[in-house]
Amino acid sequence: MQFTTPYQELYAEVIKPVAQDFDLEAYHAGEVYGPGIVLQDIVQGIVDAQVVIAEITPANQNVFYELGYAHALGKPTILLAERGKTLPFDITGYRCVFYDNTIAGKSGVEAALRNHLRAIFERDV
Repeated sequence: MQFTTPYQELYAEVIKPVAQDFDLEAYHAGEVYGPGIVLQDIVQGIVDAQVVIAEITPANQNVFYELGYAHALGKPTILLAERGKTLPFDITGYRCVFYDNTIAGKSGVEAALRNHLRAIFERDV
């Protein structure tokens, strides 16, 4: 995901807390500290991930590269995009949680994210 408003808030207020409810540690490259190459940290994070959640609203080439890598590794992915977003052809066949970037829309994206995580991990949370 892009590390700017409003996506950073979506991450902090929705993705991270919902992941914690499933005993998962959500993080993004902006939360990795120390020396090294950022792309290596991202690649290793995808390799180690149980699931990848990708916010794809802005057409960010880096995010699509990382999503493609996750798909190549066979990682379960959950795609999030603001309602009205036209998805690129290569990912139109994938399920995507379309959400409204509003206070009311927050509960909808939380519920959808929980449903997808339940389906992946087959557990009630």
